[in-house]
Amino acid sequence: MKNIFYVSLLCLVCVGCGSGIKFGGTVKFDDGSPLQGGTVRFSGEKNQYDGEVRQDGTYTLVGATPKDGIPVGKYKVSVSGVRDDDGVSPVPEKYSSIDTSGLTCEVMSGGKFDITLEKAAPAKEN
Repeated sequence: MKNIFYVSLLCLVCVGCGSGIKFGGTVKFDDGSPLQGGTVRFSGEKNQYDGEVRQDGTYTLVGATPKDGIPVGKYKVSVSGVRDDDGVSPVPEKYSSIDTSGLTCEVMSGGKFDITLEKAAPAKEN
């Protein structure tokens, strides 16, 4: 009877643990400067997972709860930046959609995915 109790307890503990992988990386521009704020989105067949880009360019993806990671699988990736007062993002528009970003990642185990973006062309003054 004791063994059944311990097995049941172990199952409950494991169910409470996240079933995904802790995953993240950095987002930098091709000149080496970090993206300072924004969002990275990994879109899979069934779900999507977002990570906030911090001021140093690092991000960590979260699952259903902040403790969860993301499942193993193939993902299309998009990146968006924080817009300035004029509504301009430092990230070129093509990266904001999984259909046009050209970014993909296969999550196989714990690790990281560093992203390098082309810098947006400076806004033209009138």
